[in-house]
Amino acid sequence: MTAKQLLDAQRWAAPLMALLIVAPGAARAQGAVAGTVVAQGSQRPLAGVEVGVAGLTGKGTLTDGSGRFRLNDLSGSSVVLNVRFLGYRPVVDTVPVGKTDIRVELVERVIELNSVVVTGTAGGAQTRELGTSVAVVNVADVQAQTAVPSVQGLLNGRAPGVNIIQTTGQVGAGAQIRIRGVGSFSLSSTPLVYVDGVRANNGSTGIVSRFNDIAPEEIESIEVLKGPAAATLYGTEAARGVINIITKRGDPGSAKYTFTAQNGGQWFQDAAGRMRTNYWLNPQDGSLWSINMVKTEAERGTPIFQTGGINNYSASASGGAGIYRHFVAGEYSDQNGIVSNNNRTQKNARANLSIVPSSKVSIETSAGYLTSRTATTGEGGSGGAIWAELALPQRTLAACPILFNPVPRGCGWARGSIISPPEVYAQTQNWQDVRRFTGSASIRYEPFSWMSHRFLIGTDYTLEDINTFLPYQTDSVIVFFLGSRFDGSRAETTQQTTYNTYDYAGSAQFNVRPSLLAKSTVGFQYYTNRQTALTASGTHFPTPGLSTISATGTKAAPTSSLIANNTLGGYFQEEFALNNRLFLTGAVRVDNNSAFGSDAKFTTYPKISASWVATDEPAARRFLPTWVSEMRLRGAYGGSGQQPLTNSALRTLAPVSGPNGTTTLTNNTIGNPELKPERVLGTELGFEAGMFDDRFGVDLTLYRDVSRDAILASSVAPSTAFGASTQYVNAGQINKKGYELALKGQLINKRNFGWDMQFNLAGVSAKIIKLGSGGDTLINVTGGNTAVGTVSTVFQRVGYSPFDLFTYRVLSATLDPTTKQAINAICDDGRGGTIPCFVPGTSTLQAPLVFVGHSIPTTTGSWVNTARYGPFRLYVMVDFQRGFKKTDTNYEQMCQVFAACLENIYPERYSPAIVAQAQDGGQLQDYWTESANFAKLREVALTFDAPTRAIHYLGAKSLAVTVSGRNLAMWTKYTGLDPENSLSNTSGMSDRIGTDQTEYPQLMSVVLGIRLGY
Repeated sequence: MTAKQLLDAQRWAAPLMALLIVAPGAARAQGAVAGTVVAQGSQRPLAGVEVGVAGLTGKGTLTDGSGRFRLNDLSGSSVVLNVRFLGYRPVVDTVPVGKTDIRVELVERVIELNSVVVTGTAGGAQTRELGTSVAVVNVADVQAQTAVPSVQGLLNGRAPGVNIIQTTGQVGAGAQIRIRGVGSFSLSSTPLVYVDGVRANNGSTGIVSRFNDIAPEEIESIEVLKGPAAATLYGTEAARGVINIITKRGDPGSAKYTFTAQNGGQWFQDAAGRMRTNYWLNPQDGSLWSINMVKTEAERGTPIFQTGGINNYSASASGGAGIYRHFVAGEYSDQNGIVSNNNRTQKNARANLSIVPSSKVSIETSAGYLTSRTATTGEGGSGGAIWAELALPQRTLAACPILFNPVPRGCGWARGSIISPPEVYAQTQNWQDVRRFTGSASIRYEPFSWMSHRFLIGTDYTLEDINTFLPYQTDSVIVFFLGSRFDGSRAETTQQTTYNTYDYAGSAQFNVRPSLLAKSTVGFQYYTNRQTALTASGTHFPTPGLSTISATGTKAAPTSSLIANNTLGGYFQEEFALNNRLFLTGAVRVDNNSAFGSDAKFTTYPKISASWVATDEPAARRFLPTWVSEMRLRGAYGGSGQQPLTNSALRTLAPVSGPNGTTTLTNNTIGNPELKPERVLGTELGFEAGMFDDRFGVDLTLYRDVSRDAILASSVAPSTAFGASTQYVNAGQINKKGYELALKGQLINKRNFGWDMQFNLAGVSAKIIKLGSGGDTLINVTGGNTAVGTVSTVFQRVGYSPFDLFTYRVLSATLDPTTKQAINAICDDGRGGTIPCFVPGTSTLQAPLVFVGHSIPTTTGSWVNTARYGPFRLYVMVDFQRGFKKTDTNYEQMCQVFAACLENIYPERYSPAIVAQAQDGGQLQDYWTESANFAKLREVALTFDAPTRAIHYLGAKSLAVTVSGRNLAMWTKYTGLDPENSLSNTSGMSDRIGTDQTEYPQLMSVVLGIRLGY
């Protein structure tokens, strides 16, 4: 090498070495794109999204659990990204190479036919295959937009045909859930509940529902199967509907951490204006006295109601690497009601693990545990602070010298309350301690591409410790009102409920010909349910400071009970798919249940369905407008059932004390060896359509169900020697028909501004076709045959809906100007004419009971709007219920029992027909049965999504701050406390829905929440 060449080499060596060192790193930065994919609206990161580069086959990736993606080794100044995800509209976007903070927002499709839902078969089924309607609530998205406190709150207004009927506004209380109305007389109408494939406890203890044990933050989605045709594969008990709760699972990729905190308050809005003001005419001077106890107690410095605190915290971690996936979460909730002795503290923990050791085997485990304490207060017929609704002016201290001379001890101490002042009710403590575990393990084995097996085993165990405790009292006022009960009492019930699930499903598919795919599925299930209870109680503590039953002076004999029930069933289903657009399915389910004892027989339920994706059919596509982007027609016919109560078919004996200290047996329940399960056959037709590039969608379902062998609880004649028992009989037939409509629209969809809207509407009409042997046409829900003279207003009657309201309708009367008494009351005779309400000269009713309305809503719906502007999101839901009435027994008792209404005091100001009822002793109640139609501003939430640069210093990936409000406004003509109020029935029956009797109303609340993601 010459000297010049050596010099040139030295001159280029340093720059060349620098280039070799720096260039690779620079190339990696300049030749890459990276970013995050989120759902528009909720801004929730989406995992598993396909991100590819146009024109580069094989150059693609999937987003991780935090929605993040990265593509390396790209050339050129820009690339075109193709972003696709099931359930969302695809996005095509040109981005510069080297940009690593890309944010892609995917818009949810209004109609999605390729999503997989749980149907009872192995691996579920795509929506396009189903001939029935399945409502899906994307809980993760809902939770990202607003604060919803319970599972029942998640369903409310978001699933057409699912009616949430509230009972009380107490913290920890549950609602009654009805899917497509009511189709049973004397059995529960509460739907079945499955959590990750395990049949779960769906009962209630008092007003506390097991539905709400699961923390909403743990739930990914909720799927609702509606009607017998959809629930055929679930067999007996599924006629009332099936709710599948699917908890979150980990996604592949780096770990994702989420932390949330919510703090706020809840209160009784306008309590003084909504609680009754009652009246009294001073007998000395004729002056009108009134009392509103909310106002008088507030003026005294002892307000009846408080603002209750809301504190919720949660943390979760999810992700996956290699063959493992995980989701781990913990939640803590502490809520206080509007009275001091109503509160709930709950702790939840969940660990869901997935293992995929090979392409043929996958294993999933799910484990959830909770502990909670719920303290409830008296209401309804049990007293409580809400009884201030029934305050009387003559029970105040100021009225004592007018009524008594001398004034007796204790007069006026009630401060207007009809029995005791609020602090007396507060001494009784009612609480439930719950420990619950729900777990499952499933294995899926796919030995061939055309065969799949799934076996699941799981359990749901609930331990409840139910307590009532009245301490020994020393306060003289409290002792005065408690009387002989002043020295206290304690009662405790320990209750254990266990559901075990064993489930196998296998499927095989093969091509009959290239365009025709056949899929055969077989499944077997075995469910066991075991409930035990042990109760002990005692009264009269000898001294203050004691609390155990063993410390009481008088102890009741402890009692125990055991109820066990097993169900064995199986099904076979065959599905044919032509070109993946026309699907025909036939299935049969066979069930047996131990409620029928050793004489049990298998019951068979059939199913056929069809689904046709018309827009995928070239021949049909030509006849459809170009603005119809997707359309599917569907129809199904099928059956499912409802089993009777455990052992209700069996004749049983009960042990009693016999002579000389022996024990003998006596008749207990008469049973019914001919009893069969209720059998419901249903037909439904419907369609879904996406329009205008899938920006608008409609989903319509029409259905008709026929419930045969409907079970009715009937009183037993004393001559049978089983007079104290009830016999369940297959007594009737109930026909139902209805519709469900969901409209979705993306009204505006700009980069920085958007407006989505959804409108849900559902209507149902039911009619009793047959009741009893044909001679009984009017049957009280308690079982007694009834004609006239009964005050109760909820009955079953041929030609009407179950649990309709019947009463004596007063059409006219005459007011005697001298006595100011209403006389000559005339009632509706039920045939278009009139009849004197009473037998002349007596107080015996002779008028018939006539229909006045439905106790269960016939029309329900909601209107949901989501708007976004820059980093802000606004979520608003209004829901409504119509077509039903409710009896305001608070108003009725004030008038008929206590004569504390203006109708009593100034009868000349009111219609004589109204006065006749106000002056009646309780038999005429038409005046207080009112329309309960309402609409509520149920949810409003404003969210601010912090920009990435603002949270960079926290090391976080996302930060959202949300202000949420619930029950912010109500529109109704109902004059009672709340048209949603109704008496609770732990059996799940619907007999008390039409009655409003001093229950706490739904509370208004405002919560500030922060969600932080890493």
